[in-house]
Amino acid sequence: MADMEERVKLNYLLDFYGPLMTEHRQELMRLYCEEDLSQQEIADQLSITRQGVFDSIAKAKRQLAEYEEKLGLVRRHRARTEAARQCLESLRRVRAFPEDAPALEEARRALEDMIARD
Repeated sequence: MADMEERVKLNYLLDFYGPLMTEHRQELMRLYCEEDLSQQEIADQLSITRQGVFDSIAKAKRQLAEYEEKLGLVRRHRARTEAARQCLESLRRVRAFPEDAPALEEARRALEDMIARD
């Protein structure tokens, strides 16, 4: 389970910071995270050694962690999404006057759209 959680975390980091990495490292991490290939399969596909894949993945993980530590984009995104979920839950409990219902529904839809983009 921990491996799956790490892959999900890496995918988030790649979504936010992948464009800051070299094309080679992006491709290697895409194969590792999205395609779920083994290190040997990646090595064969990219014509490099398995040790080269291992080292590159380790470097990419460190690089992504450093970006997140400095910029915090994933952390802020997740916090914003959770806040939107809480707002939506609160809005669902509100019983509006008929004249307020359209505005309340518009707010609900906006929050649902924000959460869906996560």
